This record gives sequence, C-alpha cells and structure tokens, in this order.
Amino acid sequence: MKFTLLTLSTLATTIAAFTPTSSSFVKTTPVAHRAASSSSTSLDMKYKVAVVGGGPSGACAAEIFAQEKGIDTVLFERKMDNAKPCGGAIPLCMIGEFDIPESTVDRKVRRMKLISPTNVEVDIGDTLQPNEYIGMCRREIMDKFLRDRAISYGAEAVQGLVTSIDVPADHRSNENSRYTLHYQEYAEGTSAGVPKTMDVDLIVGADGANSRVAKAMDAGEYNFAIAFQERIKISEEKMKFYEEMAEMYVGDDVSPDFYGWVFPKYDHVGVG
Repeated sequence: MKFTLLTLSTLATTIAAFTPTSSSFVKTTPVAHRAASSSSTSLDMKYKVAVVGGGPSGACAAEIFAQEKGIDTVLFERKMDNAKPCGGAIPLCMIGEFDIPESTVDRKVRRMKLISPTNVEVDIGDTLQPNEYIGMCRREIMDKFLRDRAISYGAEAVQGLVTSIDVPADHRSNENSRYTLHYQEYAEGTSAGVPKTMDVDLIVGADGANSRVAKAMDAGEYNFAIAFQERIKISEEKMKFYEEMAEMYVGDDVSPDFYGWVFPKYDHVGVG
C-alpha cells in the first residue's frame, strides 16, 4: 500500500528525534516530544493506525503516531495491569533517551554478580560512576507510564485481544484497501470479552512472541524463549544483600535458552 510506505517514511523522520547523536552511557538530553507537524509535507488525509500490543515497544510506537495530526492511533493491550514475567532491568541511557521518570525505578543496582556454567563468579560494576546504575523496575509500572503518555498525546487505548486479521488481497496495490481486526474487548472487572471488529489502514505488530500480526503477514519461523518468574519476599536482613546487587546465572542447568536472574525490587526479589 502506498500509505504504508508513506507512513514508514514519516515514522523514520519522527524516530530521528529519539536517536542519540553521540554514543555515551548517560544521555543528558531527554527525548524531545515533538509537536504535531504543521508543515506542507504533513498528511492531509486522515488515516487509522492500530498498534497491537501495549508493552514498551507498542507504547512508544503509539506515542509517535499519536503526535501526527493526520493519524488516528488505536493501542490494543489485552491486560492493562499485566505483571509480565520479565526481569525488568533497564540501562540508565534508557531513562534519559525515553524521558522515563526515576519514580518508575524500584531499585538502583550498582553491582552485578555473574555466575558462569562452571560456578565461577565475576563481579561487575567497578567501572560505574557514582551517578550511574542499572534500573530495576516492575513492568506493570513502567508499561503503564509509557501507555499513559501515548494516551496523553491522543492515542486511544483498547483493552482487548486481537484474535485474527483479514488482509485484503489487493493490499499491496490498492491504497484504499483496509485491514480488518477481529478482537475481544474486555470491560474492567469482567472476564468475558465482547467480539468486535475495526478497519484500519496500517497495523504495527508489537504483540510478542506469539504475535498474531506476524502470523497474518506470514513472517515465517523465528526463535523465541519462554520466561518464568516468581516474586519472592525475603527477610529484611537478606534483602540488604540485594540493596544494590543483582545476580545473573548463565548455563544450561539453569536456563537452556538464555539466563537466570535474581533482580531486587522495592520489597522483594524477582527470580526467573
């Protein structure tokens, strides 16, 4: 579709505002949230974009689109308070580049203990400056902040699960053809969804490893890993050990696909 190419070009221009011009661990200049374009190159027509998945990538994509006057942005997320089984470690540069407040960070880790498959321990963190740290966050807190910011710029949030997508046969050649989303919309406090449909001009797939968008566009096979995590409350005495310390375990006996972790949060540790 011609619109797809045009939108990606517009998106690339917008993303430039999110790209650091120099490489440094700490970015002192936060992301500039661009005002809606008023130049002659702005889209004159109104288009509808669906972002499927309300995690960090989906929320940031929705924020970018929502700032364009010619685009109606709809953000789909099946569970707005989802506590995703994720370690939740974010680099300090992300705090600055994406203008994330420190209130979303539970703990500032300055030491990391890396345990190898042969149980050799390596301490990491000696090169950090006093003002540098690895942020430990809970995904339900950080994701909500990013979604709320996209909504503040005009994105419409839908609590729903996209179940299938109708792709028109002429979508590559007909600029007026539209995609049809089939989804279940959930009201707060209910477990049963209401089946609905929505026609859109462009779909952004940010719906994770089992992406229905990827299946609809025949993205093919791809590798993914499954994460498990338990949040464990431990005694204050044991918690002192993890005050500024995190642990990572590398080896097939712990995690054959990636790594195991013990990451501290505000009053507990996440073990995954």
